[in-house]
Amino acid sequence: MKLNTLTTGLIYPALLFAMFIALFVVPAFAGEWNDKPVICADQAETFSAIASRGQVLIAVSDQLTQVRDPDEKDGISISPAILPWALYANLDEGSFTVIEYHKAPYNVYCVIGFGVNFKLVPEGIELRSYKGE
Repeated sequence: MKLNTLTTGLIYPALLFAMFIALFVVPAFAGEWNDKPVICADQAETFSAIASRGQVLIAVSDQLTQVRDPDEKDGISISPAILPWALYANLDEGSFTVIEYHKAPYNVYCVIGFGVNFKLVPEGIELRSYKGE
């Protein structure tokens, strides 16, 4: 096949330009919000269940949590709520529970995770300390 000036001078550059533009037009794939069932209860019921498993407080934090907002188009609040978060574990048996606290008007503790085979990884803490973090 013999290439003429029209093919090499106009068509190939146009194809290259179209491929370049396509790099920026391809839709981006991103995560999506999913609903995960959680169980919420008052203070007495929550901590009675944690104590019955022999779990003790291991860590606390302020969790940035996306919450529902019926005024938003997608139903999710633009700014996250700051909720107290805690991790309880039984280091002998390996059970753990992760809870978040919802203040007034709710006044409930929600279990957002629980499981077995919990292990502390002190090497990771030591490594971070060694690096000066």
